[in-house]
Amino acid sequence: MTQRFLQLFPAFRFRNYRIFFGAQFISLIGTWMQMVSQGYLAYELTHSALWVGIAAAAGHIPSTIFALIGGTLVDKYPKKDILRITQFIQFVLASFLGVLVITSNIDLYTLMLLSFAMGTVNAINQPARIALPHELVDREHLHSAIALNMSMFNSARIIGPAIAGWLIYAFGVGWSFVLNGISCLVPFIAYNFMTWAPHVYRPHVGTLKSIKDGISYTAKHPLIKYLVLYLGIISIFGWSYVTILPVMIERVFEKGAQELGYLFSSAGLGSVLGALTMSAMGKKFDQNKLIFAGGLSYALFLFAFSLTSYYPLALVLLFLTGFGITTQNSTIQTIIQHKVNDAFRGRVSSIQSLMLMGMHPIGSLQVGFIAEHFGSQIAIRIGAVVIFVAAILLYIKSPKHS
Repeated sequence: MTQRFLQLFPAFRFRNYRIFFGAQFISLIGTWMQMVSQGYLAYELTHSALWVGIAAAAGHIPSTIFALIGGTLVDKYPKKDILRITQFIQFVLASFLGVLVITSNIDLYTLMLLSFAMGTVNAINQPARIALPHELVDREHLHSAIALNMSMFNSARIIGPAIAGWLIYAFGVGWSFVLNGISCLVPFIAYNFMTWAPHVYRPHVGTLKSIKDGISYTAKHPLIKYLVLYLGIISIFGWSYVTILPVMIERVFEKGAQELGYLFSSAGLGSVLGALTMSAMGKKFDQNKLIFAGGLSYALFLFAFSLTSYYPLALVLLFLTGFGITTQNSTIQTIIQHKVNDAFRGRVSSIQSLMLMGMHPIGSLQVGFIAEHFGSQIAIRIGAVVIFVAAILLYIKSPKHS
């Protein structure tokens, strides 16, 4: 790698991080393939916006229920063991779902049950992945690593939906699930080639006591409490637009599976650019203003997206929303990981996961309900207004940081 490249993206100087980045990138492509395919399949089975929302909620409810337990496990046990076990279980479940779809043995309730099972595994996997960059790079390069993680997530968000759209068109929806299963094996294998820091075993504390201590620490922290609350609002009212895109592509834009993939990919492309910008230049800007500007731009462009039925313009607007939300979220997650005490890192990461993923069921249900009764564009518009107000309140109320 060239010296200039490493100056812009210093996290890549670390071998462990390069292995982690490559393996997770492949796995996340599969995850996004499944996310798009699941919404498409749910709509094909029901032709109901509400049921699309319910089906999406089934995969995220476990994060609401089990994320905090996952955080206690991350603080108690080696992250390598947690990550390898969860990746293998995800491989089994996703592959099984794919076989059921390909053999025409799937129905809505089986889809929701398997989605719930995979969400349960992810509720344990997610806090470990959020907390891991702190061990892979030096502290001074943590912002770069977290921003690059978001670029990885959103690059997969470009590639995965595009592949899923093509697979659905050419071969049927089942192959997206199968390939997602195979992609889960890549991190399972790659983790064997990483050098892991010795796990620091802490005195045994009961699970409920450990969860309570983690919540108490977060709630009393003068800054983290505001940031995780804001992440929850984004999850409920911001990210929920993703759930309803399969409905919009047919009812608003009058397009098909391939165009649905392009919508996801456009938002992902904007997010990648935002994440790379933060990795390369994030330290040069005031973090308070980055969060504020990212939140306002996300809300405004999402609101504009809800007003259009012109497909090319929708692609541009989702690109801009992706840039805004990633600029904001990568900064928020960096601040949290910088400020948190190491003894609570796993539990605070699980609360992050709860806010980012565990609130999705509420978001999916609310956007599905509103879309069913008032239209998908109205549902997205309401969410954009909530995010706009929340971004202003966060900037005013939360203590300033450097």
